[in-house]
Amino acid sequence: MNIAELEALKAVAETGSFTRAADRLGMSQPGLSRQIQRLERELGTRLLERRGTGAILTDAGRESMQFAIRTISDFDALVSRFGPDPSALSGVIRIVASSTPAEYLVPALISEFTQEHTGISVEVLVADSAQVARTLGDRQADLGLSGMPSSSVGYSSIAMAKDEVVLAVSANHKFADLRSITIDQLRDENIIEREGGSGTWQTVVQALSAAGVELPEHKVSMTLGSTQAVIAAVGQTLGVGFVTQHAVSSHSNNVVAIRIDGLSLERDLSLTYETGRVRGRHTQAFIDFVDAKSS
Repeated sequence: MNIAELEALKAVAETGSFTRAADRLGMSQPGLSRQIQRLERELGTRLLERRGTGAILTDAGRESMQFAIRTISDFDALVSRFGPDPSALSGVIRIVASSTPAEYLVPALISEFTQEHTGISVEVLVADSAQVARTLGDRQADLGLSGMPSSSVGYSSIAMAKDEVVLAVSANHKFADLRSITIDQLRDENIIEREGGSGTWQTVVQALSAAGVELPEHKVSMTLGSTQAVIAAVGQTLGVGFVTQHAVSSHSNNVVAIRIDGLSLERDLSLTYETGRVRGRHTQAFIDFVDAKSS
């Protein structure tokens, strides 16, 4: 087994096609097929099921794919750390970010970082906070950004910015002229909820639990998968919803932020990374950059 064979498996799995995978890797299709066949012989099992011009992973292939992702990532990190031209930083940093930091922190952060390090590019995957943790755990990303820093053993977090979760209401809602309300005033309101994996929603749930209170009886008008979707629905007077203060500030013409008395809804937006993982110099440079800005 070698890196080239693992890269071949990864390329076929990601493209779903031997032809597209060969094009991506800059090799012939027969050459790619031979690499896959050698890997299957070494492992003693079929990894791909051929379907016409395409291919899908078998159960063994899916397990092997996770191994391939981790191994290729670690190998790339070693090459970056110990390879030639140690004075030049280059490579790709893969970041998985929840919607709040992805929308309000990442663009300016990456712009400033890549101006200093022109040989480094950054890929950003947007997911909810629960998916951020899973993606990091599967090593499908190098770094994570969310409002729910990991408490798992083997991970470290750097608090980058303060954020506050507020109740968003439309500008013509009965609460719009109030600076704050009690939790009981939400009784019978149509509440637009976020999906269960949302860090914003978990901040609300944890704050309610810490205060020893529950949301009063209310109507869940809908459950949405992004901050922007909640803001849009609130603006259309479909209900009220908990979102980041950043989002309300960007839509202040038709949406108003209201605080809830007695609830602490502040949180840190944090960069999370695996402490024991081999990292390339380019990824470590980004961690150091964030750490310096946050200290």
